[in-house]
Amino acid sequence: MEKLKAFFHDLGQFTRFSIEAFKYFPKNILKPREIFQNVFSIGVESLPVVLTTGLFMGLIFGLQLGNAMEAIIAGTAQYISGALSLSLIKEIGPVFTSLIVVSRVCSSVTAHLGTMKVTEQIDALKTFAVNPVDYLVTPRVLAGIISLPLLGFFSILVSLFGSWLMISALYDVPNSVFLEVAQIPLKTRFIYESVFKMAIIGAVLLLVSTYCGFQTKEGAAGVGKSVIRSVVVSSFLVIMLDYLLGAVFMLFSGGVLS
Repeated sequence: MEKLKAFFHDLGQFTRFSIEAFKYFPKNILKPREIFQNVFSIGVESLPVVLTTGLFMGLIFGLQLGNAMEAIIAGTAQYISGALSLSLIKEIGPVFTSLIVVSRVCSSVTAHLGTMKVTEQIDALKTFAVNPVDYLVTPRVLAGIISLPLLGFFSILVSLFGSWLMISALYDVPNSVFLEVAQIPLKTRFIYESVFKMAIIGAVLLLVSTYCGFQTKEGAAGVGKSVIRSVVVSSFLVIMLDYLLGAVFMLFSGGVLS
């Protein structure tokens, strides 16, 4: 019972923290320099690991799915590009990109803000009449909303490139066939849905990581606990939000591909 009460208390605190962060959105939009600095640290510096992971993910899918299709019916490996393009844009791309952001960005943000909290730097900001949420949280949340869709876009492109490399090398699939089949199941709204999904997840991930940093206690040991909490909660929320948002999109569209 005590754990349940603590959970709802923490949820209430997080909700209030999020509302306060969103309240400063209009003010921070007028300060693009702060946003671009955070976009650079969150998005641009994450590009190498996102691109590398996306490439190998595409190579793996091309190898394994192509092998599976050929084992079922010979000559059908050329058709997997349609399934790959659809799954990468709707589900796999956003999830893999978000988990990379969790491991690289969320842990770093939580550790940074947690260290500031235990060394009383956040309290020092208040003494100078600087709102710490406005100064430290909102720019990062805005950067997360911008960065994650961009990272996801590049990850999806590189994954498709990797799968094309593998399929064309192993099964001699012409480029025109790969591209034509890849476009068959796609609709423009799938791209919009994917961008919207990644923007929402980006906002939530940065809210969770900054909130965990602000809640840090007990010195250096507390920073480590906050980082673990941030990564675990963020990873769970990525999977949960991907499912919930995907289900909502499917519900309003009336079907998987309609």
